[in-house]
Amino acid sequence: MQIKSYLKNLSPYPPGKTIDEIKRELNISEKICKLNSNENPLGPSPKVIEVLKNSLSQIHYYPEASYWKLRETLAKMWNVLPEQIILGNGSNEIIDFIFKTLVEPDDEIIISKPSFLMYEKFAQIYGAKIKAIALTEELTHNLDEILKNISEKTKIIFLDHPHNPSGSIIERKSWEKFLEKVPSHILIVIDEAYGDFIENPSIPLGIEFLKRGYKILVLRTFSKAWGLAGLRLGYGITFLELSKILDLVRQPFNINILAYKAGLAVLEDKEYIEKSINIVKEGRKYLTEALTDLGFKVYPSQANFIMVDFGERAEIFYKELFKRGILVRPLKAYGFPNALRISIGLPEENKLLVENLKDLLNISP
Repeated sequence: MQIKSYLKNLSPYPPGKTIDEIKRELNISEKICKLNSNENPLGPSPKVIEVLKNSLSQIHYYPEASYWKLRETLAKMWNVLPEQIILGNGSNEIIDFIFKTLVEPDDEIIISKPSFLMYEKFAQIYGAKIKAIALTEELTHNLDEILKNISEKTKIIFLDHPHNPSGSIIERKSWEKFLEKVPSHILIVIDEAYGDFIENPSIPLGIEFLKRGYKILVLRTFSKAWGLAGLRLGYGITFLELSKILDLVRQPFNINILAYKAGLAVLEDKEYIEKSINIVKEGRKYLTEALTDLGFKVYPSQANFIMVDFGERAEIFYKELFKRGILVRPLKAYGFPNALRISIGLPEENKLLVENLKDLLNISP
């Protein structure tokens, strides 16, 4: 048996620890404060819970293969054709479809370094070459350097926006200048997993540029603001020529029936999604100000997390918070050994984090 040579150095994606894993590791039964995986702190929508209860008796059936109602609902939300929507088992699966469709071994993709690790993982799986471009000093995508590194072999440029793990965004003028210079044979993937949390109304979304005719695929997920991380549901929006091919490489029934029903239900719960977004915006502001007051550098974020520079004490803080049942994400794997990424939690969780950091700093209330 001959394993593909380019898979020999493939390492697994490092997921955030789950609550059950932490309880086993720490041998505790107390509540865990989970601020490590950018999940929705509110839990699922009540409408989702209700529809899932009512759908359990149907799980012996296959779902509708076209998922037409969900695609139609999303199309109306974004004012595109249902045929432009491609559904995936999480937005990760859409990335897989892109590689299956466009990338041959030895083709190139361009990513920022760091960014969402799965872009690199899929490139390794499909034997593509990776050009990793360092971020700017402000921890934003370095669009000028990306343009300089485009070659005839370049097939895809991945841009997570807001960026993970910094939470940074790109201004409109920078987007427009960049898009005008990218050759038309290259697909630009704008990953908006955290796009719902952008507070600045002047920051454009990828859908705007797709409608203006650029070769773009916008990635969206139900895992963050929409509270369905455990059901794995994501989608892409792109031009018809590409969406038709992506749908051909999609396996039948790739979305399970519960994820499909839950997606429809949460899209109807306007109150829930508004509350989800507001709690992040308010918590992001609170944590940014509180941690800045403690003397830490907090990078400006438009996502549902903040990246904080704790200096040489980052690992100590991570381990001590972990012992106390407060989970945050170390960023050593992203190239920031002195930083931690903190997901925005409920108000009481955010306050608990700050109080414990004060305690670790020996600061009295």
